Amino acid sequence: MIKTTLNWTVKNLKNMYDGKHTLQMDHPIQRQNLQWLDDRLKRSLLIHSILANYPVPPVYCLKEAISEKDYSYSILDGKQRLTTTFDFIDGRYPLDTETPSVTIDDTVYELGGKYFTDLDVECQQELLRFKFTIYGFEDADDDLIEEIFFRLNNSTPLSKPQKAMPLCGVENAKFIKSILSDRFFSEICQFSALQRRKSDDMCTLLQAMMLLDNKYEGYEFSSISADEIMRYAASIKNNYSEEQKNRLYDIIDYLEKVFPEKDKMLKKINIPIVMLAADTAMGDGYDSLKNLYRVGPMYFRQWFSYFFSECYEEYKLYCSSGSIKKEKTLKRIEIMEASLVKYFELEETGEAEQDTALSKEDAPADESVLADEDSPVDESALTKEDASLGEAAPTDDSTPLTDAGLTESDPPADETESAAIGDNVGCASASEDTASYTASEQTEFSEKAEVEEPPEESIQDTE
Repeated sequence: MIKTTLNWTVKNLKNMYDGKHTLQMDHPIQRQNLQWLDDRLKRSLLIHSILANYPVPPVYCLKEAISEKDYSYSILDGKQRLTTTFDFIDGRYPLDTETPSVTIDDTVYELGGKYFTDLDVECQQELLRFKFTIYGFEDADDDLIEEIFFRLNNSTPLSKPQKAMPLCGVENAKFIKSILSDRFFSEICQFSALQRRKSDDMCTLLQAMMLLDNKYEGYEFSSISADEIMRYAASIKNNYSEEQKNRLYDIIDYLEKVFPEKDKMLKKINIPIVMLAADTAMGDGYDSLKNLYRVGPMYFRQWFSYFFSECYEEYKLYCSSGSIKKEKTLKRIEIMEASLVKYFELEETGEAEQDTALSKEDAPADESVLADEDSPVDESALTKEDASLGEAAPTDDSTPLTDAGLTESDPPADETESAAIGDNVGCASASEDTASYTASEQTEFSEKAEVEEPPEESIQDTE
């Protein structure tokens, strides 16, 4: 490793960041740029420290070649100081009214409440020509970068999920950031600004990854606490396969199809459990490109609303204090999975689950089996082919409840069909309604049916 001192002014750094793009702030192990956004006085005091020539901590960066003559510099530590300075110069916030005055060349200048353009020219020039102490590293591999970052931040109040990021390795850090930047975590899930600043979204994703590894890889965990997440992060360093990554990508893709917008029940405590339920609903033989799943996204959405309106009371018992404990986590998984299985009659999976979908030729619709809204199914209406199955042949649970190809332009469903779908009440009776339709019939339903909003419930999400 080579360590050098770089002699750049604030103006030089800003030009590199704005114009040449040779200064990067998005190294995978970096925190999100949200740490100081709600603390104007803290940002203002940094500007005051620069102008008053007070000590300012150094900036550390990684120098990487992008061509024979050109280099880029990725900030490892000092991102908040640089972006705070750049944002002030760009006029994105005024200094706090409590910001002290500053003396430059025996002249006192007032700073409180002023934007950069409001400052006296002497203050503007002093800020632009200020030089942070900048250390650059060259020829540093990923392990060394992770160690440098960990040591630089070991005495600062990083949250445990933020400390987990360098533990999982640079490649996994890139992968995790790509998942968090997707629409599901960035737009659909319910995270407050404070939660995102503490990287609770990252913690939630790592919890889901750990639970999936428990399901498929036999990973043993004692809880879903932040400490356990740090241990899990270290365990997947250089040890997270493409198969594991693809499974997670596909689950996120499925949930983005399920939820067109934010849902109030997609909060931190529920998200990992919902991701496991989505994995079950997708089935082993799903095809995400053809939008073919064991349970189609539209039907999963209907079940999701049903669950949080009809089955929520039992689930809620395991969301209170101590919800990060293993036994309570497993109980939430058990209750949600049981509801999903019962709702869609998924108990008998068998080998047939490998068939991703039935075509209309494979399973022709028999409209005579559709029940009227106020009357039970007439068993005499079964076709000879259906009747020949007898009681010995159970419902073919492998038939995916798929809603592939649905668009807003699809014609509305037949009223009798809509009525049957709308009668899903009770975990057992709902599955009977759903089982009445073949996959080819279900593809004709539009997503215009009203879905009852789950009740407002407060969940104590403590760790």
